[in-house]
Amino acid sequence: MRVIGISNRTRYWQHFVFSDAPEGYRYARMLDIPWHVLKVRNQFLAHTKLFLPPKRADIYHTYNSVVVNRAPWVIEVESYLPRYKPMRETHPLYKWALRRLAGDDCKAILYTSAYTAAMNRDKLISAGVDPAKMQVLYRAVEQFAPGERDPRHFTILFAGNGFYRKGGVELLKAFQRLDRPEARLWIISTLEVDWGVEPSADVIAYAERTIVGDERITLHRGLPHDQVTALMRKSDVFVSTTFADPFNNTILEAMGCQVPIICSDISSLPEIVAHGRNGWLLPVKDRSSDEIAEDISAHLRKLIDDSMMRAHMSKASLDVVRERFDLRVRNARLKELYDGILG
Repeated sequence: MRVIGISNRTRYWQHFVFSDAPEGYRYARMLDIPWHVLKVRNQFLAHTKLFLPPKRADIYHTYNSVVVNRAPWVIEVESYLPRYKPMRETHPLYKWALRRLAGDDCKAILYTSAYTAAMNRDKLISAGVDPAKMQVLYRAVEQFAPGERDPRHFTILFAGNGFYRKGGVELLKAFQRLDRPEARLWIISTLEVDWGVEPSADVIAYAERTIVGDERITLHRGLPHDQVTALMRKSDVFVSTTFADPFNNTILEAMGCQVPIICSDISSLPEIVAHGRNGWLLPVKDRSSDEIAEDISAHLRKLIDDSMMRAHMSKASLDVVRERFDLRVRNARLKELYDGILG
């Protein structure tokens, strides 16, 4: 049994995919400095791994992190490489990371989407990275049967702490325009302002006032992941017209719960949601908040009025997951990769 050394698993999808290794391999948590536990914000330290003895691995598999050790390793990445911003690209440490990516120890660069591959490919090739190292490897997601849904209601779900960046305000506007008494909205969020979108004080006040003032809206803060999944399974549609996201894993999780999706058409989302099959991809670039809200509202009405469409898109979400985001599909690819590296 060969050992694949991994670093910290801070996200739910990492716990899922790194708990079940390809045949002939096992994943093992390696020892490194736990910068995430120490609350260190320095991106160089957070995304550079020096694995410590006495544990050893046949190969290392990291997420977003360049490996210092003189050993074979692969890196899985969802955005830019090296993940050192705001460090300048002329900085010696940045140049060192590029040399590590181009060197013989780095055996593969695994992009979580074709969008991420396009973001990095030309720059890395110009830095000397062999394009043969690069490939797209999608994440995998758990799959669940639908939960018991209340036939009296049509339940819309939003989940994401970056409420304003992920289109929460536009969904609130769409929900108010629906004028359907059977509709209800569940929001799972801390309502934080994070990055990418800087709402005005008036917009924040509107969102908070609307959530508190509408009895059809329920706000859930800080739910554990199993409760998030439980609410997904009881929902009729998941909505997230995000303005900035390298890879929106919550959308993928909702698909694993057999929920239709309404989301934006940015970054990697067209690779996740099959437009017209298990949901819709809505344009958000260069459109006003009200225009996006009207678009969301129109598509919600389609689902409310057509139970056959809801059932078809629900099944299609699971079909798309099984075709592209199934753990068996991912592990088959990884087994082939690991076998080729280790011989």
